[in-house]
Amino acid sequence: MQFRKNGLTALVVVIFLAGCGGSSQSVFTSGRLATPTPEPTPTAIPTPTPEPTPTAIPTPTVRPTPVTLEAIYEPEVERWRAIVVEALQEYGLEDEERTFMRVLRCESFGDPDARNPESGASGLMQHIPSYWPDRATAAGFHKASPFDPIANIYASVWLLDIGGWSHWECY
Repeated sequence: MQFRKNGLTALVVVIFLAGCGGSSQSVFTSGRLATPTPEPTPTAIPTPTPEPTPTAIPTPTVRPTPVTLEAIYEPEVERWRAIVVEALQEYGLEDEERTFMRVLRCESFGDPDARNPESGASGLMQHIPSYWPDRATAAGFHKASPFDPIANIYASVWLLDIGGWSHWECY
């Protein structure tokens, strides 16, 4: 009987091993249910997206803004201040800004089309017609009209540079 008992035990072990061999189902081991180890799921590796190469934006050439005194006159006069300052700086006469603006206001009140009916003096700084062509040419504005405000300002700064304020009664 001993053989039978041992043979039966051996048979059960063989059947058990044969039945479980290669099976992916759970089996009992040591009184616990054994579960298969799960296969690891591959993790997706993100593909880097290439960043576009930044395009250099050209830096504009900065022209310095003229330093001006505080606006103290009417808008009709003040609208000429930046050009006056630019012209004065070109001639090295920056210190004359206040006086120039005062004379411009007195002569034409900022009206580039101002004309004195008696003398014919014209433009912002009231140039006498017989002197205007030479003054305009000397300032680099050959054949410009005295009613051209930029030419008038530059001719006036040129005249100021060579002769001071004696040319204007409003001084």
